[in-house]
Amino acid sequence: MLNGLKHLTVGLIEVPSIPNPLQDLRRPGFDLTAPTELDQTPVQAEESRQIDRLLEQGFPWLRFPAALEARFSQDQAEQRLKLLLVSGMLVTVLFNWLLLSDWLMTPDVFEQALKLRLFVFTPCTIIGLFLIVKLPPPLAREWLAMGTGLAASAANLYICVSSTDALAGAYLVSLVPIVMFSNSVAQMRFFPALLMDAVILSMFGYGAYSLSGQTSMAIMIPAGLTLTSAIVFTLYGCYMLERDERQNWLLHLRERVLLRELERANKHLDEVSRCDILTEVANRRHFDEYLQHVWDRACRDGSEISLMMIDVDHFKSYNDRYGHPEGDACLKDVASMLKRRLRRPGDLIARFGGEEFIAVLAGTPLSTAASAAERVRKGVESLNRQHAASPTQAVVTVSIGVACLRPNSPHASPAQLISAADEALYQAKSRGRNRVFAFGTND
Repeated sequence: MLNGLKHLTVGLIEVPSIPNPLQDLRRPGFDLTAPTELDQTPVQAEESRQIDRLLEQGFPWLRFPAALEARFSQDQAEQRLKLLLVSGMLVTVLFNWLLLSDWLMTPDVFEQALKLRLFVFTPCTIIGLFLIVKLPPPLAREWLAMGTGLAASAANLYICVSSTDALAGAYLVSLVPIVMFSNSVAQMRFFPALLMDAVILSMFGYGAYSLSGQTSMAIMIPAGLTLTSAIVFTLYGCYMLERDERQNWLLHLRERVLLRELERANKHLDEVSRCDILTEVANRRHFDEYLQHVWDRACRDGSEISLMMIDVDHFKSYNDRYGHPEGDACLKDVASMLKRRLRRPGDLIARFGGEEFIAVLAGTPLSTAASAAERVRKGVESLNRQHAASPTQAVVTVSIGVACLRPNSPHASPAQLISAADEALYQAKSRGRNRVFAFGTND
């Protein structure tokens, strides 16, 4: 019986290895080999280069690549919706103000104009406002807004061509405020505005042709020039406004991308600064911070903390015999074994220095920690890594010291726990190495 228990010591009492019921849980500990969001860095870099190219080369057609265009539309959707709603509510009021002009310019069809404006166009505009809110695609809202402008223009054209008044031809100039309102106040996107203005210009041409017999060309030509000028000037404003809006959005997007890349880089640097590059476990700095963190938490909930200090037996002799590259490979294998055997949530493995490792087992009593240490010892031994220079055994082995304290005990401190684990390791080594020695509170 004593022969089977010779590797595990608690204080001066030999204890058997106890299976750890949590040994199959995956540890979310410190391991830079796991995939992280930094894997997305090439995508972010390509996005940043794409934005830089657009800012440098420009976008004369007011279009981005498909992914960026969809993102731009989505980002601007809420702001555009508010603007279109306000413009729609204004147009329901302003369009009906033209009734005064209808009465003065085309009195013979005033009754028709009244019905058309109040009982056809206004209800349709209100329905359009409802649809704008309900239509999810931002582009559909823009084309619906264009349709509203065309409907208003068609109503004005109908009133003019239906009238026999001598001023009906001159009244075609009422298309100008519709163009100015749509392009300037509603700030329509350039290409929908371009299409709308082209159709309105065609409407004017049709109206001028239809009314040529009752209205002098001396009136129609200046009216046409006025409409054309309004279209050209407001379309230029539409183009420049959308171009500047897109450029500003790209600048803000580039800033966000750069900030995100900087944040990722800083996070990566922070992780690297907390990681031992060789063994890919935490370094001493991260261990100290983590131990203080779990210590403070254990002070509040009264739980225990166990420390496991692991030393590779006769590692200097191993380096001298096999060389430093093989020594590095040996430490990597030992670290990998530690990560496989200590996988509970809350466990942390760190390189303490040289060939020494240390593990924090939060909320773990002494008996469980000692059993886990024995599994680690057996795991390293089972690697069967040859160590011909070792007087202990022909393969690489480890000695492990385990200590346990309750942080809310009188005079307890992290330094005292580390010191106890170091003393336990000393006892394990002085008793022949390749063994576990554990002592501490076990209540």
